Amino acid sequence: MKWSDIREINRLHREGRSIGDIAALKFAVLAGSRHTGNDRLHTLPTPCLEVDMAELRALPEGTVGREFARQLDSKGLEPLVISDEMKARLADNPLALRYTTTHDLVHVLTGFPTTPAGEIGVFAFMIGQGFGSSAAVLWSSALIYSVLMPLHIPGVWHNVRVGLRMAKEAGPMLEAPLEELLAVPLTEARARLGLRPETIAAIAPGHDSMLANWILAKQAKAAA
Repeated sequence: MKWSDIREINRLHREGRSIGDIAALKFAVLAGSRHTGNDRLHTLPTPCLEVDMAELRALPEGTVGREFARQLDSKGLEPLVISDEMKARLADNPLALRYTTTHDLVHVLTGFPTTPAGEIGVFAFMIGQGFGSSAAVLWSSALIYSVLMPLHIPGVWHNVRVGLRMAKEAGPMLEAPLEELLAVPLTEARARLGLRPETIAAIAPGHDSMLANWILAKQAKAAA
């Protein structure tokens, strides 16, 4: 990451830009505009996942969309939204837009919780599928988690292995028309995507982190 990139991200924070815009730009900077994942998203009508929370909450129990809404509501969160300005800016980097707006939904589909152990599991899954940064960044992230949150070490390293295994078993997640799965039962959607029940059952749930929650709250406050 260049110093100019850091200044730009800090500027967005100061201006109170949405978390979606900031997250998309951070990912774009880390992955780079020439990331091969961009070449694999050309069949999507739009890279951004855009949902209506009221519609999701009205879906039948057990559907992907209903579970997605329940997860966000339980954390007091809203779906990440990216402004038209940022969409235009990252038009040549659809991976950044797709990765950012589907992140929370991927948690639901893969079964990884939103604990630190779950977050690193999703990251490992994405890298294993060829999306995201390099494998070196994955191992570096796992080490950082271990240093900052030593009580989470067993779950973090376990879920790195589970995420990489799941990535090999499943179909390409970000290329899939996830929008069409929102009204589908979660078990059926997972079967369509090649997500195996036994692999999902192997996920370490981990536990919440005061440090991680503080960082998330600080980010939300900065963008409010």
